Amino acid sequence: MESTNTAKYADLFAALGSEPRLEIMRLLFAAYPQGMIVGDIQAKLQIPNSTLSHHLEKLRQEHLISSRKEKQYIWYSVNTKTTEDLLAFLFNGCAIGNPRTKDKLDPVQNPFTEAGFMFEGFLRSIESLFGNVFDRMVLPRGFERFSQKATQVIALAQEESRRLGHQYVGTEQLLLGLIGEGTGTAAQILSAEGLNLENMRVEVEKRIGHGKGTPLDIPFTPRAKRVLELSVEQSQRLGNQYIGTEHLLLGIVRERGGMAVRVLEHLGVNLYSLEQRILQLNKSD
Repeated sequence: MESTNTAKYADLFAALGSEPRLEIMRLLFAAYPQGMIVGDIQAKLQIPNSTLSHHLEKLRQEHLISSRKEKQYIWYSVNTKTTEDLLAFLFNGCAIGNPRTKDKLDPVQNPFTEAGFMFEGFLRSIESLFGNVFDRMVLPRGFERFSQKATQVIALAQEESRRLGHQYVGTEQLLLGLIGEGTGTAAQILSAEGLNLENMRVEVEKRIGHGKGTPLDIPFTPRAKRVLELSVEQSQRLGNQYIGTEHLLLGIVRERGGMAVRVLEHLGVNLYSLEQRILQLNKSD
């Protein structure tokens, strides 16, 4: 399974492996979520239409971008789900140099080349392209130890904010991300309490309603930041070498003033019992 995932991301890297495609992605990030029409992209890049079409199709085949037709125009926009998966891989699953650890890739051992550039240089381009997205989210020290599932929870929490049109990620969106992820330890614990994404969404929407729009860079509320900090602390106290979805759930439970706690209590969850179940599972691992 791991080799299959690595091959998938290698294909994504190859699709981004040219300057025009990186520039296309940069333009589409700047225009998110509306996107751009082909004519505007061509005017910015000043490349032949046939060449642009080739690059757009390659990006679309790898699901890095998506297209839609409105009247006589075709619009292209960034596929945020693929982008978030790629970022999660770079930060958690990639053994060739995490930018936070300052590791260096030995070019002699590097098997990834395309059009004469080395893969290490390409990673630096990717880092520049995404503009330190995770740093702008003001994540706590230790985030590089978040598991891929925990990182996915954060991405899903952002999607919940977008779905509701809110300008922040709160503890309630993190809670929805935990149950929405579906396969992690936290999702299993919450499901055992009789909870599911549908009933939790209903309860959250009753309490916070819908907003009027979501910015590209969604900030965390102070309580949500505290949940992330607590998850790092709980992982350290339990002697774990990673931060998983169970640590995020512990952070939510222990940030007692958050909206997520009120949602859980209203749905009949005993917070003390929930906390003890998480701790017991950790001891049995």
